[in-house]
Amino acid sequence: MGWFGGAVGPPGTTRTPVGARLMWPDSQVWTVATSVRASRTANGRRLAVFGPCAAADAELNRLVESVGMNDLDAAATAWPGAYALVLDDGKGTLTLWADPAGACPLYTAQVNGTAMWASSSMALASLLGGKPDTAWLAAHLASPTEWVPGRSAWSGVEQVPPGCRWTATTEGVSASAPYWRSRTCTRSEAVDRLREDIAGGVRVRVDGRPTSSDLSGGLDSSSLAAHAARRGTVTGITYHPTGRDTGGDADHARMVARAFPSIRHRFMPLGREHLPFTDLDALVLTDEPAPSTITIAQLFSQFVMLVSEGASVHLTGDGGDTLFMPPPVHFADLARSGRVLRLARDAQSWARLNRASPWPALAAAWRTPGRLSGTLPKPWLSGHTTDMAEAVIAPHPLPVLGHADRYLLAEARYVGRTAAAESQLATAFGIEMHNPYTDARLVEGVLAAPSLDRWSAHRYKPLLADAVKDLLPEEVVQRGAKGLFAVDHHHGLRANEARVLDLADGHLGDLGLVRPAVLRSLLRRAMLGVDIPWGLIEPVLGAELWLRISGTATRHVRWEETA
Repeated sequence: MGWFGGAVGPPGTTRTPVGARLMWPDSQVWTVATSVRASRTANGRRLAVFGPCAAADAELNRLVESVGMNDLDAAATAWPGAYALVLDDGKGTLTLWADPAGACPLYTAQVNGTAMWASSSMALASLLGGKPDTAWLAAHLASPTEWVPGRSAWSGVEQVPPGCRWTATTEGVSASAPYWRSRTCTRSEAVDRLREDIAGGVRVRVDGRPTSSDLSGGLDSSSLAAHAARRGTVTGITYHPTGRDTGGDADHARMVARAFPSIRHRFMPLGREHLPFTDLDALVLTDEPAPSTITIAQLFSQFVMLVSEGASVHLTGDGGDTLFMPPPVHFADLARSGRVLRLARDAQSWARLNRASPWPALAAAWRTPGRLSGTLPKPWLSGHTTDMAEAVIAPHPLPVLGHADRYLLAEARYVGRTAAAESQLATAFGIEMHNPYTDARLVEGVLAAPSLDRWSAHRYKPLLADAVKDLLPEEVVQRGAKGLFAVDHHHGLRANEARVLDLADGHLGDLGLVRPAVLRSLLRRAMLGVDIPWGLIEPVLGAELWLRISGTATRHVRWEETA
């Protein structure tokens, strides 16, 4: 499952997952099917890097020799990739660095008085009875991108805050402290860094390995496929409705494939058997509800196809929309700074684009900035859910940022953490699924650019378009949007009516988190073709499915004692 972890305690107290490879003979750290690199000194000081990281071996050897915490803090985002650092100082203290983008999440728990840590919350939960955390679920349903300190999807398991280091000693003392700070740069500097970090993030994952990539014809996946093609042969996967493999997305994907002969272009037709809400019983348990839960039939068919193509690494463009296509949340920063003329101009541009009045957005900028992100009411949630969520949500322990920066960082961390759950689904098929747009350096680089330059009503994903303009065909760079498949949700809902309606009245209802009658009514309207906020409904149904299989954690996760 790609887990690593261990205990902080005297020799003989450490546990490791069955099938794990012991990294150090006397270590407290193990791994399962994940990239691990280690360095050590003669006096017992040991450093491990988990996950894809572009650092050279010589750089890690120099780093483990460093006694300055500043050097180690800087190293947590020094190289392309999505990785976590673990340092054993040889004197009884262990320190973890959680990456600031949240794409390589770390978790801790107290098990029988011993501090334990892992990259899987489910692995730790199996030692504590495997009970879901109801308060975390409430926050997940009400405000999924908000920070919930001291919790995870599992009771008794705590996520280390992204951008923080967690230190523990053999005496049982542990604490988290921020190490990461946001930076600023000019727009041109941000574009240059973006160009380098996308290339570096792809390179560290694909070099010398059988690789595939989504190739939807959009900017996000096309950029990754193109960079992978520069490193060697890559299988580009384009999805299309059965019987319709021309026009729109398919034609743009072909343009990219023609521009890079090393792309082996493959089409995957999507039929009735791939509709949303199909084959939901095939779901396997992950650290938290995965975003693709409702479309599991398509996802698992994709993995089967990748295996048949011989791929072991797969790249997706998840996270690209979050970084490069933000809503007009910077309006609030313009209002706060008194830049009224720029605010009025941007609001008018946004209004023309959406064929709406600019006045609601202007009012929100001054009074209710949260509405600028398009937040909608959720009448299917109970008042109990809202109250519980408000009680456990808190500001993240990092310096105060502007509204646009806070929004971007919170969204990016949510995508990064949930992408880790998606990757756990892929490992069931022997596939390493990677999302370079969730890398810390990419998130950090975009966040460093002025928020006013990240948004545009006139250009589609302007930062990314400028970073890849010399890489992709001009028609792809200038493309304004991608195709949508919302109609598939309506068809899938009708084809699986009884199963979906059953989800509306289940564990979440028993916990008092949803109003089953309201949710069922909404789903019935969707079956009639009425458009509903799928992006808000899918997490509810996904959480219900996850709850229904959560009891398997203690059966499927096994740990064994080590000497």
